[in-house]
Amino acid sequence: MDSQDKKPVPRFSSFKFPQPPPPETDRPSERSRESARRDERSRHHSSRRRSHRDRSRSREHRKERREHRHSHGRHSHRGEVASESRTDSKPVVKETKDEDTDLFVIDRKGDRYNLIYGTIHRYNVPAYRRFGRGGVLGLPRNHRIDRDTSEGGALVIRTTAEFADSGKLKSKNILSGLRKQKGKLLRVRPQPISESTADEQDYLSLNISSYRGDRDHLKELDSDDDKFAYRSIHGKAKPEEHIASDLEAVSDTDSENEGFRVDLNEEIKQTNADLTRRTQGNPTDVGAWLRLIDHQTAVLSGAEESRPLTYAERTGLADIKMSIYEKALKQIGQHPGRERLLLGLLEEGAKLWDTKKLLQRWQTTLKANSQFISLWVRYLDFRQTQFLDFTYERCLATFIECLKLNQSSPNGPEKAYVQNYLFLRMTLFMRESGFAEHAVGLWQGILELTFFRPGGYTLQTDREKVLPEFMEFWESEVARIGEPGAKGWKSGSSAAMDPKGLSTTQPISRKSVFRSWIASERERTANARLPARSLDELEDDDPYRVIIPSDLWEVLSIFWNPTAPNLAEVLLDSFLYFCHLPPLISPSNMQTTKRWAGDNFLRNEFMSSAELGLEDWFPRETNTDNSTAAPLSFPHTNFIQTVDTLFGNQKTWFSLFDSWVKAAVNTQSDVDPEWVRRALRLLVEANPAKDDLAEYALALEFACNIKEAKKFAKSLLKKRSSNLHLYNAYALMECRSGNTSTAEHVWATTLSMSKSFSDQERIDNGLLWRTWFWECLEPRDIARASHLLLALPQQNVDLKLLAEASQPTFGATNLLKMHSFLSDSQEHALAARKASVYVAYTDCSAILSYLTHALNLEKSLEPYSAAFTRLSTLPAHDSFKSFTTELLHQSRAKLLYHHISQGNAYKPAHIRALLTESIALHPHNTIFLSLFAWNESRNRIEERVRGVIRDITTTATTQAAKHNNILNTQIPITSHLFSIYTELNRPVYAGSTLHSVRAAFEKALADPTPDSSYPDRPTNTSSIGAHSNLTLWKLYILFELSRGNVNRAKAIFYRAVRACPWSKELVMLAFTHLRADVVKQRHGNADTSGKVKVKEEGMGFEELRRVWNVFVEKELRVHVDIEGVLDEIVVWREEGGNLPIDMPEDAESDEMQM
Repeated sequence: MDSQDKKPVPRFSSFKFPQPPPPETDRPSERSRESARRDERSRHHSSRRRSHRDRSRSREHRKERREHRHSHGRHSHRGEVASESRTDSKPVVKETKDEDTDLFVIDRKGDRYNLIYGTIHRYNVPAYRRFGRGGVLGLPRNHRIDRDTSEGGALVIRTTAEFADSGKLKSKNILSGLRKQKGKLLRVRPQPISESTADEQDYLSLNISSYRGDRDHLKELDSDDDKFAYRSIHGKAKPEEHIASDLEAVSDTDSENEGFRVDLNEEIKQTNADLTRRTQGNPTDVGAWLRLIDHQTAVLSGAEESRPLTYAERTGLADIKMSIYEKALKQIGQHPGRERLLLGLLEEGAKLWDTKKLLQRWQTTLKANSQFISLWVRYLDFRQTQFLDFTYERCLATFIECLKLNQSSPNGPEKAYVQNYLFLRMTLFMRESGFAEHAVGLWQGILELTFFRPGGYTLQTDREKVLPEFMEFWESEVARIGEPGAKGWKSGSSAAMDPKGLSTTQPISRKSVFRSWIASERERTANARLPARSLDELEDDDPYRVIIPSDLWEVLSIFWNPTAPNLAEVLLDSFLYFCHLPPLISPSNMQTTKRWAGDNFLRNEFMSSAELGLEDWFPRETNTDNSTAAPLSFPHTNFIQTVDTLFGNQKTWFSLFDSWVKAAVNTQSDVDPEWVRRALRLLVEANPAKDDLAEYALALEFACNIKEAKKFAKSLLKKRSSNLHLYNAYALMECRSGNTSTAEHVWATTLSMSKSFSDQERIDNGLLWRTWFWECLEPRDIARASHLLLALPQQNVDLKLLAEASQPTFGATNLLKMHSFLSDSQEHALAARKASVYVAYTDCSAILSYLTHALNLEKSLEPYSAAFTRLSTLPAHDSFKSFTTELLHQSRAKLLYHHISQGNAYKPAHIRALLTESIALHPHNTIFLSLFAWNESRNRIEERVRGVIRDITTTATTQAAKHNNILNTQIPITSHLFSIYTELNRPVYAGSTLHSVRAAFEKALADPTPDSSYPDRPTNTSSIGAHSNLTLWKLYILFELSRGNVNRAKAIFYRAVRACPWSKELVMLAFTHLRADVVKQRHGNADTSGKVKVKEEGMGFEELRRVWNVFVEKELRVHVDIEGVLDEIVVWREEGGNLPIDMPEDAESDEMQM
């Protein structure tokens, strides 16, 4: 048939009219024809893919393409019909030119919409298709686009090694689709009752409906096979869910028509409507607005609250919350709660805006609402954690600006509290950036001004007169607080400091520049922990070593305010945090400085030591036989100190100072332990009324030097001869040293001597009795403990009878006397508001019940229940009540642990219930958490621990956390560390894997950009995570290195530097742990199990040089400047001359020995 007689066929972009057959002699072979057909099919499929992608283009582009394809098809068809008579080849040349234009597009100007929208204009992108399975032109071959994790308009580029660990993430994303599927509603199929079966209503069938349904299903298998047969017009068969015959699916409409609707989201919708009506009825109710905003997460997630939100959902949720915040701000006007709404608005905005826009919004908000100090504190967090805009001087100026604002605010109960927090944050920031001398100098200045000011200056003295006098004292360069020979400004007899000659013994070697530099830098840092004197012989001219009066004036003139209430007490608490010491908790600071115990910026004691590794802070419990030591090994403390923990014995109970001694005393820490101990001694002398501070300082001395601690105790007892706290501490020191007879002599003598003390002082005898009882119980000396109980009402102990004591019998009269004495003593202690004494007498009562009822645990717990009931009568918001309650729970936990560890009978469920009760009231107390995890592990039940940890590290659990937006951290860093600790020590059979530990780290960090997909996205410092905590980042890096994952460790390192750009120690990890020669020496080519793995190299010279530039860009302190040496090495490498470096033996690597 002639071609003109053929019916017209549709012309698609992939259609090409067949060419006329060539002559027989010119026809290709069969193999060539088969290859041509494969090429044609490949081009056809490629054209179909291009056509599918082009559907998202604009209408103009589609119109042009249709015209082009139509013209192209028309020319091709005509060329086929008149190929014999046509000799002009121009159409063919033009077609080739068009194809070339479509294949290659050159753009040298870029897209101006990058500056407008932050991304390219999608409709200006010419048609293209990707090639190379995710490869990117210009990048190494091991870098590919990860399409599984790309979100929004960004692309995530990963290395081949990173793709290997993304299997779990892919499966998680696959399952996320299943979580989004809506559940099917079912109901019992109604059965019509006929008259013939009315008499059988009382008959009960024993057949189960599901069995009947299964039989019916089996009968219908043949018919089901024919429902959608192959090539059916109904399309491809889809899997159906089997429903029992007595059930049926019901739609929303059906259930509505019947008057009964099953909607899992109905309650959420109703709550949202109620909250909306509340805000409309009372627009100035800030709490209602905040509850409505918080509820939007539940509205979006629906009944599936546990499923993770997608990127689009997160941004949409942030946009919704921002609109409600803006509406609320318009409604409330200048309400006192306005600051909370402004903080929330900026927090949600940080999820949507880039750094530049967020900074502009911060500045606009502060300008219009400069009276809110909480805004300035959050602004401080923002400026300190933004890598792109951070410099040391700029951030320091922000600190000073915040101090000035708070100083100018009206006097209030929180003014001194906030001012001390800002001062503490600023000095820690200085030291962590490398300026330790300036930070220590400021603390020396403020402590001298506050506690050692000469008597001639009163509180009413003009500050402008005191400060110049103090600057003269500083300029005299005599010994200052904490230095040898210092006695305080007011003494006027502080010793003069002899000039010191400090020289570096670690020279810089060009053959191993970074290795020699790190040794020299560490040596200089250790020598620069305290300010130098102008007469000291320094090797180089370092302007930061000597702190002159002008360096102190600007800050001290703003911060020091002698008329501020509670300045001395809050300043002492702040000083302990600065020294990385555990906080000294009391009823007076339960609602103030105790909240700093979990602050992400303050609790970084692990960073103070560069020599300790992962095992020192997350010890592995390898000895399963010694299970009683397991709960005591968690090194991060968050509990109220008692005499048991101050002078703790790690074999029997928790110790407060073991971690600090390990970090500060036994290594070269950034905290000088000798300076801390000397400063605390002077502060104890300056505060004679603070018994808890004296006891705390004695315990610290005992942990560092037992001999010096005993001397210090005797000197204090000479000055405070009626202080029963100090007598008890000294006796306990003797007991811990192995001198039991000496300790008992001190206790007995003190009890006898206390009869001449006043009633207010004599009530403290309960502390001595309790300590003595426990020192008898721990070695299981029941007879001696029972004899002491009998002597309790007389307040007198005969040591001769005690030495010969046998197991006594408790008569009814004796029991009545003891119970009556303990009950009266408890009431006296409660009336005097002495929490530790009240708890001590409660412990004595519990021990009495324990011994008189044959070590019955349930009987011994009754005194604690009675004590809790008695405390319940106190006001709910009384800090004394909360402090005493937590102390009682700690004491009860100690008795539980003692009973179990001694091998006595107990009910695990009972222990679990008691510890769960303690955790519910005090969820972040590490004593309760450690004992709970230990008890569950003994019973091989691990999932309960995960559940508890998940609860306490996810949501805020106190009302204070919901209402205090200034200085409160919802989830303490210690709880996040405990979560990671439990995952590391969880057995493999209980689900502990490498990925579960990583998940614990990631949850703790709550990093908004874990894959660095959005480097310009601001950090959300207000989340429940600890993204700005240096300790977490360092431990995460060390964990990956311990598993041999060098590439992961490097990726986490860069994330850490972006999140915490002020930390010098984080940057130093690149030179101490990630250096190529260090990685090769420690890890080699095998992982921890000994299996050979893909070689992962550390940082080479060029990478380390770029990291070193971070010190310069961020203005961090470097003692030994090697910038010139690095430039010389770069020049030598480019010239290819004789490099003064040692090249590695592997010729294929350009790594140098650094």
